[in-house]
Amino acid sequence: MASNGRNSINEIKVANPEELMRLYKSTGDIELRNQLVMHYIQFVNVAIYSMRSILLSNIPFEDFFNQGVLALIECIERYDPCRGASFDTYSYLGIRGSILKYLRKQNWLPNRVWEARKKIAQGRSELEQALMREPTDRELAEYLGMTEKQLDGLISEMAVVDTVSFEELIESTYTNAAENFGYDESSDVSEKLFQEELLEALAEAIDALPPKQKQVIALYYYEDLNLREIGDVLGVSQQRVSQIRAKALESLSDTMKRFENGEKKRA
Repeated sequence: MASNGRNSINEIKVANPEELMRLYKSTGDIELRNQLVMHYIQFVNVAIYSMRSILLSNIPFEDFFNQGVLALIECIERYDPCRGASFDTYSYLGIRGSILKYLRKQNWLPNRVWEARKKIAQGRSELEQALMREPTDRELAEYLGMTEKQLDGLISEMAVVDTVSFEELIESTYTNAAENFGYDESSDVSEKLFQEELLEALAEAIDALPPKQKQVIALYYYEDLNLREIGDVLGVSQQRVSQIRAKALESLSDTMKRFENGEKKRA
């Protein structure tokens, strides 16, 4: 992202946002809606910050922020207080989903990265056969005719592919599984319970991962370490961390697809 800082727009807190939301829904007063937007504006920053590892520097922060604000307004318009779901959770998911859709529409990953991905995979395979072991980052960089710094940068950019794919999977799983489970506005099952089941399925899947995969997921998504830092912690190369993470995401994706298809039923 062009700027790692958050947007300088300050939120304006209201005493009772729930009551303000109900009042807006009953009156449709745009001024009330604007007050809600300013109250919840930092939700946009929080959502963007949580996705910082996949929002690349070739797209300005302001573009994501503006997209998030539009999503926040849409969430306010669509939110139904009578359904009992928390607006905090509802808007957070809505903002993240909107930003992901926006990201997909952009030329967010240059062709050079896709080409480098193939080149690195081929080089790694050739070196493994020649050395009869996994090559170090330095060996792979020299073999590919680049510096370690250049290799590090490409591997970090390539990691975005898997992350975005998994983020998209979570979003689509929520939508599709809801349909498969028969959840809609007339459902007796609360949205909160459904979200909890999705998160429970994901948590169980993470817990079932092999120890090293589980550790990489924890360090990457919960401790906010980058691939190089995780490699230092585990004593392996950055490319090895990337491989471990890709395997873990593949397993988690399989679990989410099973959940989406209704294999995890409610009691």
